[in-house]
Amino acid sequence: MDHGVISSLVVETAPEYTQAVASELPQKPGVEVHGIEGYKIVITIESETVDESHDIANGLMDITGVIGVNLVYLNFEDDKTIYPDGV
Repeated sequence: MDHGVISSLVVETAPEYTQAVASELPQKPGVEVHGIEGYKIVITIESETVDESHDIANGLMDITGVIGVNLVYLNFEDDKTIYPDGV
């Protein structure tokens, strides 16, 4: 799969759920955990489109113990739905 969109996010958790959330996150499509700082988990999402990335990020709120998902960075220059000609 070609991942045209890469986003970096911080997932905030209830402190007693941080480890459980960190274990569940990589099971979501395109999600990779990069670190844990206290009750915050740094992740990236790789997807084909901005819409797909947004849907994945919104779905993270359904994980027990997640209290917030904050976008840090979004690279969408390779999203074919935004730039169909690659320009």
